[in-house]
Amino acid sequence: MTTRGYVATAVGLALGISIVLTGCASSRDAELPTAFTTPAPPPSFNEYTIQAGDVLGVQFYYHPDHNINDVLVRNDGMILLPLVGEVRAAGTTPAKLAAELTKKYAANLKDPVISVSIKSVYQNLVWVGGEVFKPGFVQYRPGLTAVQALMDAGGPKDTAATSECVLLQKVGGSEYRSSKLDLAKVLIEGDTKSDLALGPKDVLFVPKTGIAKADVWVDQHIIKLIPIRFGYGF
Repeated sequence: MTTRGYVATAVGLALGISIVLTGCASSRDAELPTAFTTPAPPPSFNEYTIQAGDVLGVQFYYHPDHNINDVLVRNDGMILLPLVGEVRAAGTTPAKLAAELTKKYAANLKDPVISVSIKSVYQNLVWVGGEVFKPGFVQYRPGLTAVQALMDAGGPKDTAATSECVLLQKVGGSEYRSSKLDLAKVLIEGDTKSDLALGPKDVLFVPKTGIAKADVWVDQHIIKLIPIRFGYGF
């Protein structure tokens, strides 16, 4: 091979090696992240949402004399706090509620730092509905009886059929066992044997008396169908 041929061959090999190395470097650079690549954020987990029936704790770090250990979230979703009054709690998270309380208490306290914690959720309550003055959740406590829960809900109305109360007791999962309670024997006759101990998440319903039901039926099905009401002028 001539000298010119050796030179051409060497140049060709050099160019080939250069192209291969360049390709490898480009591929390697494409695979390596740049120095300013931002790592992906960790997956976020939804914070618990406060609901009616929950019991909250409110802590003031720099004003511990204002700490509140047990604040019940009412059925309307509100809580009542000293200095600031009613605040909506249901539907928000503890962190967001703490931020809202910090803003509200700033008008009364210097540099308030507040945290909100969940002391107990609504499962630790009993629901009392029907013909009572304050239908809704009542706080469960060991030994709570049906009559005590009835009184915690404001007591029965005059239209209450306390001899025909319905008790739904939690028996596991989402299943309930229903039974009839004659609480009139307890309230009127003092027969405590007719009272029953309740458990968390039980439901006590007090229906209307027969006369009250009749009045509602007459109002819904007769009175409201008359075009001219009694007492109205022609």
